[in-house]
Amino acid sequence: MQATAKRTFAAQAVAKTERELIKAEPLKVSTLSNGLTIASLENYSPVTTIGVAVKAGARNEGYDNAGVTHALRVASGMATSKNTAFGMCRNLQQVGGSMSCTQGREHTLYAVQTTRDVSDIGVEFLADSVSSSLYKPWEVQRTGPRLKLELATRTPAVQALELLHSAAFRSGLGNSLYCPSHKVGSHGTADLATFTSKHFTSGRAALLGVGISHQALTKFAELLKLEAGSGPGNLASKFSAAELRTETGGDMAYVAIASQTAGAVNVAEAMSNLLLQRILGSGPSVKYGLGSGLLAQAAASVGGNSAASGVCQMYSDAGLIGALVVSEAASAGKALGAVLSALRSVSVTDEQVAGAKKQLLSDVYTLMEDPLQLVENMG
Repeated sequence: MQATAKRTFAAQAVAKTERELIKAEPLKVSTLSNGLTIASLENYSPVTTIGVAVKAGARNEGYDNAGVTHALRVASGMATSKNTAFGMCRNLQQVGGSMSCTQGREHTLYAVQTTRDVSDIGVEFLADSVSSSLYKPWEVQRTGPRLKLELATRTPAVQALELLHSAAFRSGLGNSLYCPSHKVGSHGTADLATFTSKHFTSGRAALLGVGISHQALTKFAELLKLEAGSGPGNLASKFSAAELRTETGGDMAYVAIASQTAGAVNVAEAMSNLLLQRILGSGPSVKYGLGSGLLAQAAASVGGNSAASGVCQMYSDAGLIGALVVSEAASAGKALGAVLSALRSVSVTDEQVAGAKKQLLSDVYTLMEDPLQLVENMG
């Protein structure tokens, strides 16, 4: 009897101490007097993700400083006015945190992840890295091998998409995410400092947080020492029909083809493009699968080893919608012809649209499971 009573009391104690699930708060956005935007999503996660997104990317480069954003990306985490590179790395590792830098053609994102109880330490190093980097000459020089490695490890598909942007827009959005090979090692301290001082301003930046309250994130904004102002505006990217090729040899051919479409500011058309991409096919849904969609079927109809998927690249003022074809070099012409024919004669049914909506929602929810992706999308 006594043992039974003890088990009953233990079960009651466990029931009382079970944590109640707390619902996530909605996205909160505010703007400070200096123009800095603050956006937070408090989901009560045990891991806090904080990022600083700056409206500065490859499209802001010119012919004189081509590749400077790639050099800036590999130079993230260097010494600042307060900390050495070793000091930041050691102290972040001591608290189990990590810091990263990712880029697009229109933005640069610095992000840090730590547990909730030490988020103040993580954001301190994040703010220091964004607004107080020194880019010491010897440290910049040591990033050369890493930059060369990233250039050498680009996949053929990535190179094809880079050529597609260069052919479609030439400058601006046509600038590559990767440094031109002839410019490797040419970006020094002055180049990096000039680019950041010109584009890293409070009016072009946003402080983002997942797993942190809006009040706490607003307080952390004081650590960012960015110049006030909106900085230079972006030049409009004009679409131009063109063709670019790179001969690499080998038995496989990678071809990217696209036409102009509206940018993300046109929400209705942007959504239509995202749905069309999934109807055309967005790659295999299962590992080692052949993929599904209109383009994959068209590429397979010519025989041989070939695959195709839809391409949808959306930017603020312009976009590209088309296809990426991978095929044996000997049958690349036939595969590309079949895909082009399918693109010109595409006919969409209500059933396909309904399926594309479900797939798009699945893709969005999958991205939202990763806090880093969520922070980037918020930015």
